[in-house]
Amino acid sequence: MMRIKIFLLLFLLSNLMSQTPVEGNVSGVWDMLGNPYRLTADCVVAFGDTLIIQDGVRVDLDSLFEFRVQGVLFATGVLFNNGGRIRGDNGFLDMNNCAFIELEGGINIISGSAQIHGCRIEDTAETGISFSNVDSAYVRNSHISNSGDYGIKILQSDEVEVSNCLLAGNSVNDFNHPALFIDSCSPQVIENNIIDNNHGQGVGVWTLTSIAAPVLRGNFIRGNFTGITVVNSPAYILDNVIVSNYQEGNFNSGAGIFAGYGSSVGIVMGNYIGGNYYGVSVINGASPNLGDMVNDYPGDDGLNLFYDNTFDGQTWHIWNGTSSPIMAQNNYWLDMDISEVDATLYDNEEGGGEIFFEPIYAEPLPEPPDINDDGSVNILDVVVLIEGIVGLGIPDPVIFYLSDINHDYDINVSDVTALIEIVVQ
Repeated sequence: MMRIKIFLLLFLLSNLMSQTPVEGNVSGVWDMLGNPYRLTADCVVAFGDTLIIQDGVRVDLDSLFEFRVQGVLFATGVLFNNGGRIRGDNGFLDMNNCAFIELEGGINIISGSAQIHGCRIEDTAETGISFSNVDSAYVRNSHISNSGDYGIKILQSDEVEVSNCLLAGNSVNDFNHPALFIDSCSPQVIENNIIDNNHGQGVGVWTLTSIAAPVLRGNFIRGNFTGITVVNSPAYILDNVIVSNYQEGNFNSGAGIFAGYGSSVGIVMGNYIGGNYYGVSVINGASPNLGDMVNDYPGDDGLNLFYDNTFDGQTWHIWNGTSSPIMAQNNYWLDMDISEVDATLYDNEEGGGEIFFEPIYAEPLPEPPDINDDGSVNILDVVVLIEGIVGLGIPDPVIFYLSDINHDYDINVSDVTALIEIVVQ
């Protein structure tokens, strides 16, 4: 027993001796020889200084300390953990394949710039990543999950790109806060992200002090309190898959797209909006363009796919709770005859503003499960479906609808099984 105690004591002493305590101004190179680097107070990469943190280094923020960057930080393959926060303060941060686990304040970029690529930000007590007054930055190919507040929050910044990221399980402590929140700024593009099963809204775009008009394109948005919420925002919402967003039994939840207030006049085009409680819900003077064939502009020609947006037995593909008309021409109304469409629109007949939905799109989609649209259902459709499942990309709205054979708003092996059975028959 005495030998075991001595061994444990020597092991603990060895670990303590191998730590590198850091505080105050830091620069130069941190390598594996100093592992782990443990903050004993706040530290800062000062203006004019550069710190390079090499692959495999661990940085312990010791619960409450701040790692501030006023100069330049390069970090690759680094683990930041144990509370605290990373703060860019007019500096430049380049972080690749890093992990930020159980931080208190997450990553805060204030002015300056940041490039975050291939990173994991998990279990942040507050917001995962926040940008404020930033001129140019991006988050790419990163996972942001289980943040207590927002997953990503962008305030009064321009050209902040978020692409090919996964945001899941965020807004743990407040369902009013979106997984991805944009306020009073126009990021360059929010593209090809998976925003899945967050506790609050999937995406929220608000105009409080200046116009917020981002491009939301090619995102997969599923299982959130609402899909996309725009408040006084002329956002461009293009080619997204917005499905199955609701909180079970809560009629205040469940809008695929929720638009409110007069400046919400953006364009909604080419999206698959299905399985939500309400497809598009419009209130308080908002007037999004869901399809306008009257003008000559090709970038607002509808082509949205509406399917089974139903709550408590009532289907509402579009709810116009304003007194103004809504343009919703040239859209697909899947599995419906044109005579049935009007009954799924809350408009002047029910007490709202009129919805102009004719003409509908003339050319029908191929019948599921003709996924490759070659006029027949065969083994080639199975190949396309399997490639879609194992592929890294997000399928476009039409392909997603055709591939989701069992209509559970997921593309998985059960769809392959169902398609094989059809082919065999």
